[in-house]
Amino acid sequence: MDKNICGAILSGGKNLRMNGVNKAFMKINGFSIIRRTIGLFKKMFDEIILVTNSPKEYIIYKKDTIIIEDIIRNVGPLGGIYSALCRTSKPAVFFAACDMPFLHSGLLKKQIDYFNKINCDVLIPRRGATIEPLHGIYKKSINNKLGRFLQTSKNYAIHNFLKTVNVKYIDFSKYEDIFKNINTPGDLADASKIKSPD
Repeated sequence: MDKNICGAILSGGKNLRMNGVNKAFMKINGFSIIRRTIGLFKKMFDEIILVTNSPKEYIIYKKDTIIIEDIIRNVGPLGGIYSALCRTSKPAVFFAACDMPFLHSGLLKKQIDYFNKINCDVLIPRRGATIEPLHGIYKKSINNKLGRFLQTSKNYAIHNFLKTVNVKYIDFSKYEDIFKNINTPGDLADASKIKSPD
């Protein structure tokens, strides 16, 4: 367990492509995605933050997580990242989206170990030309810069903000399933055919 990193789950999407059904509570391999993610995080982090603008939906997890809402709303995932960075007591936060059913503890440990060895503001996995910012580690020290970005920018894409900080990448090209997320009913059906890695 890393005492210097908080685990945060971003659950702020509107689930439009899932007909309004909350993706976090969809079951794969017998467990809801959110339950599996919290269970994995409890083994790795002694502080877990759940960012959601529907806190009542997650009340059953109030003993396991710190449930917070976005400080700045309607700015996409960066709003959740900013809110967790402001709230955490740790120097850094590992972020995952609530709809990633195949997070793997071994891979998280590998990423955390690498983060602790290098000097950067953000560490993100890369798969070829694709980056995975919602499987990233972000230092709390960037929260003021991120807050200013959210207040002044007209484009809230994570890629745009990353241009303003010191980002490093870790090659996870061979771990494609880990980064699968659930956006549509078809994604859910496909994911149900994949065996959970943990």
